[in-house]
Amino acid sequence: MIDFLLNGNSYLFIYIFGFYIVFASYFVCDSFFKKYSSKYKLLNNDQQMYTVSNILKSTQLCIISPFAIDILYQTMYLDQWNNNYIKNVGILYAIPDGVSLLMVNKMDLTTKIHHSIVCIFNIISINNNYEVDNVIRCMIVYACFSCFAYIVNLLLGLRYINNNAKVSLMLSRCAFIIYSLCCIINWSWHIKHLNTLVIGCENIVCKITIPTYYIFVTALAIDDIKLNKWLYKKGFQQNLITES
Repeated sequence: MIDFLLNGNSYLFIYIFGFYIVFASYFVCDSFFKKYSSKYKLLNNDQQMYTVSNILKSTQLCIISPFAIDILYQTMYLDQWNNNYIKNVGILYAIPDGVSLLMVNKMDLTTKIHHSIVCIFNIISINNNYEVDNVIRCMIVYACFSCFAYIVNLLLGLRYINNNAKVSLMLSRCAFIIYSLCCIINWSWHIKHLNTLVIGCENIVCKITIPTYYIFVTALAIDDIKLNKWLYKKGFQQNLITES
């Protein structure tokens, strides 16, 4: 089953099946928290769905992180681009964002844009040939680095129901450090690789796709920067105010 999910080419089946599993998990988690968390029961429906959404996304990103590491090793170090493997992991990465757009009514505009771009990129990824060097390769690298920041979604999911201030502070600091490092490494690689693609661009396709990708990835980066600022404020600045 795992081999089919990672190396099969039934992309639509994998997406629909995975979408259904994550969608159904919302109701399972909602029932669980309503039974065992008194703070969760006091939240309104939008806050409850926000909590469940981030916890489920954190779980899924954590699960696929080892595969993301493997993809980064194969692509960035060995320069091997396994089409089915990359596309299927990309599908698993995109599913929580698609379900979130359906289930969470209230979210920041930048977050909605982020989720929508991920869904669009997933469609593009499925139809891309990764064996050919193109700007879409950058997209999968961005997604892989984003997997390692699953602790951020865990923090966002627990912020309404967590009663321990020290745990919240520790998660905030760890999330900021991990997320910042992932962004720095990710953006540095992007700048270098995109510059290489621009220099070697000789046809109309790349002259259109590269600037378009720049626009989309900038929107993702803006959301990343916004989230990093929030994490820094929550993990460091607020603590300094409390101590003073």
